[in-house]
Amino acid sequence: MGKTFDAEWLLAKFFDNSNVGLGIVDDQLRYQALNPRLAEMNGITIESHLGKTLREVLGEVASQVEPAINQVLATGQPIFNFVLAGTLPARAEATRFVDHLLPLKDATGRVKYVGAVVVELQPNTKLGPAGGIHAADSLPRKTLRSWKEISNYVGACVKTVQRWEKQYNFPIRRLERSKGAVVFAFKAEVDSWMRTQTRRAS
Repeated sequence: MGKTFDAEWLLAKFFDNSNVGLGIVDDQLRYQALNPRLAEMNGITIESHLGKTLREVLGEVASQVEPAINQVLATGQPIFNFVLAGTLPARAEATRFVDHLLPLKDATGRVKYVGAVVVELQPNTKLGPAGGIHAADSLPRKTLRSWKEISNYVGACVKTVQRWEKQYNFPIRRLERSKGAVVFAFKAEVDSWMRTQTRRAS
């Protein structure tokens, strides 16, 4: 009879010994767990990741993938073949990665974490037209990526939308909490908010 292995032990061995990067971030975009391969890709130890934000570890490269992770948190839908590129703070050379972003739900069905499967591309790797989703045009049909895009979408001026956010919880999202942080909105959330306001007014 073959030896029976504990499922958690097997999962831990797979996580630690995989030749692709594996990581988990929470809804504040802070690293909660990762395997040695992802730490190697990012150029720092596992311990140096834990509790740190994507921006603290990846630098400006993080701005490419943060909106995609926020979308997974908001919608519960995975995103596959997301390509990001640049030079990480702890690495001298530029590189490219393909990320697969997966929602991790709690017992209530709420997405509180996002799991990432990360593959580092070799310098000579070429992606075809459908080979990956790039940050610059990753979610053009689903994400409004500035105050101007958001205001145009709802047919109001920027100041009105900003007032709606303060007074009526209009669904604006930010990559950071600091003043001047990049704002964006998901069309599905905006549409839902508009329908709710219309019902209240009728």
